[in-house]
Amino acid sequence: MKTRFHIKTKEMKLKMLLESFDFDEIYPSICNMYPNAKRHKKEFKKAYDIMMDTLPVMSKKTIHYKLIEDSNSSNGYIGALDSDFKANWNVLLGKEIQRGKYADLSNEEVAANSLLNAIFIGNHPEEYENCYNTLIRS
Repeated sequence: MKTRFHIKTKEMKLKMLLESFDFDEIYPSICNMYPNAKRHKKEFKKAYDIMMDTLPVMSKKTIHYKLIEDSNSSNGYIGALDSDFKANWNVLLGKEIQRGKYADLSNEEVAANSLLNAIFIGNHPEEYENCYNTLIRS
């Protein structure tokens, strides 16, 4: 079991958040957010492992979890904008994680969601290409 952090301080970078959990602790949340994850644990674990071995590039940009209104309906959801994840993984790992007033996700859920968004929106390294192709074909 790793040390837990609560996202409140400006010092909470994505790398710190991910390091505070073992992969198996966030994997159930990944499965809840992405139904095909149960068939692809190896690919998600590989992404986590690569991120754990990657040195972050410190960034002044943030990944901001907040209540987002759906423009097509009166519904909303808690998440971060896709634009927050359009960067190389090393840059994403150096971004600060922030939570807005209504973002009531657990730290495990934020870590899982950030990992999923990094995989599907971020720019993955070449060593992840085969795993990425497997995921997008499923």
